[in-house]
Amino acid sequence: MPTDPMSPVLAAIVGLLVALLAAVVALLYLWKVARRRREIAAGLGILANMRWRELSNLLVEALGPAGFERESNEDTALRGGHAEIAMRREGRLWLLSCKQGLNYQVTPAAVEEMVRSMRLHQAAGGVIATPGRIHPAARSTVANVELIDGTELWQLLEMLVPGSVLTEVAARARAWVRRAGAIAIAASLVLGGLVGWLLSTPAPPSPVTAPVVATAPRAARAVELAAPVVAPPVSEEEQRLDLAHALTTLPGVHRAIWSTRSTLQIFLTDPSMATDAAICQQMKRYDNLRASRLQMQPPPGDKRPVRFMQCAVY
Repeated sequence: MPTDPMSPVLAAIVGLLVALLAAVVALLYLWKVARRRREIAAGLGILANMRWRELSNLLVEALGPAGFERESNEDTALRGGHAEIAMRREGRLWLLSCKQGLNYQVTPAAVEEMVRSMRLHQAAGGVIATPGRIHPAARSTVANVELIDGTELWQLLEMLVPGSVLTEVAARARAWVRRAGAIAIAASLVLGGLVGWLLSTPAPPSPVTAPVVATAPRAARAVELAAPVVAPPVSEEEQRLDLAHALTTLPGVHRAIWSTRSTLQIFLTDPSMATDAAICQQMKRYDNLRASRLQMQPPPGDKRPVRFMQCAVY
């Protein structure tokens, strides 16, 4: 049964609420989650475009609170130049390697190269940093090589980059969020309008089945009236069993058995209910047995005598 549609005003209110909820959720996600991700992505892009020396100096400064300090020029000159930045931590030598490029991936081979350089210079450990990313297999290569990439690198350097850089990063992220927010609001309005339209549109009517239901009993009665008498079983023995079973279903009849091939003995429970007409109606269904003699056996204790009858003659 089709349900009644909402009134246009109520459907419009529901659609507006859906649009408002969708817009609020989308804007909260954009400003709280997506904006920060865009800031990190923009910041990493700026770090990747820095000169190697600038990025290395920022990293040495950022690692200062962890106990690192740049090695003096005299110590570096005594050991000879090398590609890595030399640092000291608790008086021991550490090497710092900066890998430029957003698409750069620190692989196990890069870590092994750092390990060889550490052995060559007898360093206690090393640090590899990149705006790109670290391959998962590289993180389990050695324990004394620290790996810094992506989001972790920006969080480490964010407070050290110039204010103009932070302003540019924030501006880029806000501009992206505004564009995405406008698209989200438009999509929310479309969603709300669709919901309102669906709620105000009546459902298609279901197929009318009443005429079929109304004519079904008539059709059944017509078939019942027009149907011929059920054909009896083929063999005479099957006819006998079928007739005996049919008689036991009549009111007032307990059972029926063939005492001889021409005599059917019917045991009654209530002679007043087991009428001759009902019994003969069953007998006449079988042309070969309709003239059989019937022995009507009264119930035990009944003083009425046994009665014999025939429903037809040969």
